[in-house]
Parts: sequence; structure tokens; C-alpha cells
Amino acid sequence: MLSDKDFKISKTGNSYILYDAGIIAEPTSQLFNRDYHTNQCSRQNKSVPHSSAEQQGGMGRARVVYFSQGEKSFVLKHYYRGGAVASILKDRYLGFSIIKSRAFREFRLLKKMKEIGLPVPIAVAAHIRKGLLFYRADLITEELEQAETLSDVLSGSVLNEESWQRIGNCIKRFHQHDIYHADLNARNILLTESHEVFLIDFDNSYIRMGSSSWKRVNLSRLKRSLLKFKNNTDGFNFDEDDWSALLLGYDEDVAE
Repeated sequence: MLSDKDFKISKTGNSYILYDAGIIAEPTSQLFNRDYHTNQCSRQNKSVPHSSAEQQGGMGRARVVYFSQGEKSFVLKHYYRGGAVASILKDRYLGFSIIKSRAFREFRLLKKMKEIGLPVPIAVAAHIRKGLLFYRADLITEELEQAETLSDVLSGSVLNEESWQRIGNCIKRFHQHDIYHADLNARNILLTESHEVFLIDFDNSYIRMGSSSWKRVNLSRLKRSLLKFKNNTDGFNFDEDDWSALLLGYDEDVAE
């Protein structure tokens, strides 16, 4: 079982980094500098996913940057506020505890889910810049290569019944482990060329014990997302038969 001793925390000034030393030996604050990675890609004329190093979407409200080090590719996510306070606080979160910060919690949840075999990205490092009352946060994960969001896939092609069942089956696996995804939508489901299904962006998500009624509510959130895309995107390939196929996959017994 994983424990805090499996990961390290480094501190420089008001910056704290929780990291997996098996992936990154000595992380620095520069690793979380979006402008640095964008400029590096530009200078090296490197091709990066989604046509640019910096990309909005695919990670909830987060702005993400894709970059490489050695043979590995990574995704850097910066946390942004949502709701009514977003225009005021933008990327600042109230909090005094580094351990309980959103980035550190998502890092540990990703490690927990990966340990039990759930299809999620590999967490690499979480970063907190602490202020007097507020903090700003970042998270780095390994990139899932040759993967597209469900929303992007459906904008250009039709998924067959088997693919929809795989999506439902994937969600069921998380629910069997009582993993509550706080923002289950069509942008946070990735499909790979080898027909694998992954869930991403677990900000504010957690293990939710007790009543299981939230699980169907969680599914309903996804359906609302798909219907919203259908209403706002010309040629978006989703209908009730697709949803029925997803539920069929969800209701099947899942072998762990």
C-alpha cells in the first residue's frame, strides 16, 4: 500500500512540491512555469499535442501545457476557480494547510487509483505557492499518448455500441471503488487509439462512502454534458441509443 513515505516534499521559499522521486529526481519551481515550457517548444520547433504547447479544455476549467523531458511527455495543469468567485479570485484558493490543498489531494487520489488498477494518468508532481491567506496550485501528470477527449471524438465520428459500453464499464469500475468524480463530463473522458478508456481531472474528487445514490447522479451529470455538446455543436454524434449502450456497459458485472 502507498503511504506518504513513498513520496517526497521539497520546499523553496513559499513553494512546496509533492513529487514521485521515481519519476522526477529533483523538481524545481521552473518545472511548473507554463511560459517556460511554451517558449521551449517554440524555440525547438517541437510538435506538441493539440497544435500548441498551451491548450484550454480537456481538463475541466484548467489551462494545460504539454511538454517533454527526455523520452517522457507530461501535462502541466494550473488550477482555476469556477463559479461566481472566478472573476475575483481567478486562481487563488483559501487555505492554510499544504497537505489539504487541492493539488496535493488530487496527487494522492491519482496515486491511490493507479495503485488499485483504475485507468487514470500517472501523477508526477503537485505544486503549491503559498500566500498569507491564499495559495495557487499546479499538477503534473504523464500524458496519455494517442488519446482524445470523448467530446472531440464525437465531434468528428460515431462511436459504435461496443465503445459506449466500454465507457459505461469504465465508469462502473470507479464507482465500485466509491470514487466520486466531481466533474464527470465529456471532456474528462479520454479514448485511446487502442480502444482504452481513461478518466482525467480529479480536482475536488474523493472517495465517497455511505449511500450509493450519488452514483446515478454522477452519471446524470455526464449525460447533461453530452446533451449540452449536442445542442451547441453541429454534427455532434450522440443520441439516446448511445446512452442506453453506455448504461448497458455500466450495469454489467465488472471484473477487477
